[in-house]
Amino acid sequence: MQTTDTSSESTMNRSFKPRLVLFQCRFNHYSTADLKRIETLDTADVKCIQVPCAGRISPLFMLNAVQGGADGIAISGCQPGVCHFKQGNLGARRQLSAFRNLLTYVGMAAERIRFIWLDPADRGRLAREVIELSAVVRSLGPARCLAARSSAALSMGIN
Repeated sequence: MQTTDTSSESTMNRSFKPRLVLFQCRFNHYSTADLKRIETLDTADVKCIQVPCAGRISPLFMLNAVQGGADGIAISGCQPGVCHFKQGNLGARRQLSAFRNLLTYVGMAAERIRFIWLDPADRGRLAREVIELSAVVRSLGPARCLAARSSAALSMGIN
């Protein structure tokens, strides 16, 4: 009977600090305290990118993040019916779920992608969702399936 040593794997997952990208709608009702809490997480390295609307996020933006080494992606937008651009978030919902299927098809676990639809009364929820995504990604380990950029380019800050 063959045994496997999982102690080194669990040690790696404890020390692994996931790289997350958060696409945040500029008009979404987030609080500055939420963003400060997210940006200072010690369990994950989070890059926050503000966009005009969740509906304006191109799937190429997310693919670029994954190819650059992101281990997880969060997209935050307004609740349906509350969008600054009327129906931008409804288009985002359709487009981004199709992109989730594409990433799953090419080998990225669906659990690494999270959509967060916020209501103005949801103070603190954005930070909680990102922390939860960080824990999920940490348990999955690094996402190496789509990272296509060389480590030299990443070390020079070329993304």
